Amino acid sequence: MLERPSNKLPSIKEIYAGLNIHTVTNAFVAVLFSQTGPIAILISAAHLGGLTQQEMATWLFAGYGLGGIITILLSVLYKQPISAAWSLPAAAIVASSLQHSTFQEILGACLITGLVIIIIGLTGIAKKMMDFIPTSIVMGMVAGIFLPYCLKLVTALTIEPVLAASTIAVFFLTLAVRVPFLVMPPILCSALVGIVIIAISGILNPVPITISIVHPVFYIPVFSFNAIIELVLPLTISVIAIHNYQGIAILKSQGYNPPVNIMTLSCGVGSIAMGFFGSVPTCITGPVTGILNTSGPKETRYISGILYGALLFMTGIFAPVAIGLAIMAPDVFVVLLGGLALFNVLVDAFQKAFKDHFSSGALICFLITFSNLTFCNIGSAFWGLLTGCVISFMLHPQDFRKHQQVTVH
Repeated sequence: MLERPSNKLPSIKEIYAGLNIHTVTNAFVAVLFSQTGPIAILISAAHLGGLTQQEMATWLFAGYGLGGIITILLSVLYKQPISAAWSLPAAAIVASSLQHSTFQEILGACLITGLVIIIIGLTGIAKKMMDFIPTSIVMGMVAGIFLPYCLKLVTALTIEPVLAASTIAVFFLTLAVRVPFLVMPPILCSALVGIVIIAISGILNPVPITISIVHPVFYIPVFSFNAIIELVLPLTISVIAIHNYQGIAILKSQGYNPPVNIMTLSCGVGSIAMGFFGSVPTCITGPVTGILNTSGPKETRYISGILYGALLFMTGIFAPVAIGLAIMAPDVFVVLLGGLALFNVLVDAFQKAFKDHFSSGALICFLITFSNLTFCNIGSAFWGLLTGCVISFMLHPQDFRKHQQVTVH
């Protein structure tokens, strides 16, 4: 059931030789993306639950520090850009539960979630579920999740028109010219232009930052029946059917053969380890996986994963500094870089979603996912996948059965 690692693990010399402007840029943009919006969600959830700044820093240490270690291990062992961190949908689910459950009770539910995910990984259920759903429907979900990031490119024009117009124009001009793309990725060109404009216009949010490392808190979880019933199912779905499916679908679309069961098992083990340090469960991060595959040769993109994991680990160690920097960075700049980095991934998702007999199911999946519907404390991506499969089976039962026969054999 568990996939074997690459026959030949990369040497230090090979990893060093693979460092280039593409791998470095993709890793840097991915870290910037993961340190801003997600940290803002963490802070919002922490405020709702009355967590202290030390508890927030511990959550960050677990979610990023341990996530960075998992990212490095998976990227090295399987030579693919596989990224792991704490789950954003899980944070949103936990935020509402903090109103009526203690933090330790929620962490107890997170540990049970980790055990469930481990069982799913060991039994191979995750890979069977991934093979069961047609790629078109999965990519419809990916398109529905990534479209809001790219739509923010338009809204950014109304907030900071000069910054937004300049960075967007440079991105597409670099793509159009082609030659500079071989030397410098379009997203890096946009980032450099944006940094210059920010420096000139002075739109940073100045906050005092003290260089300090995290002092993590080890929690003793409390196992509450009510918290377990309320949280385990939606948390498991948020990891398996929302985030992991995104990352796996993106890796497959780029020509990789992702180790689905090992990735699932890693998320389960990571969820338990993170839970003892106050973090929500671990997942394979979809948007970051897309950013790590923005540019550069496919054979060296795993080095972006290694570098990203190392930077993520440092973010966890210096969690108090990361929180300050996240508050300082202009939100609109991060929105711009995230949208531009995911632009080509969104194009690829649309192309793969509507190319075969399952296009109707893919469209339904896309619409429901994009609607951001939440029902029974479970996010829209799961309901999009479920409804997309049902619609495809109703409209094209023979094609759906043929797909199942192909995946079985």
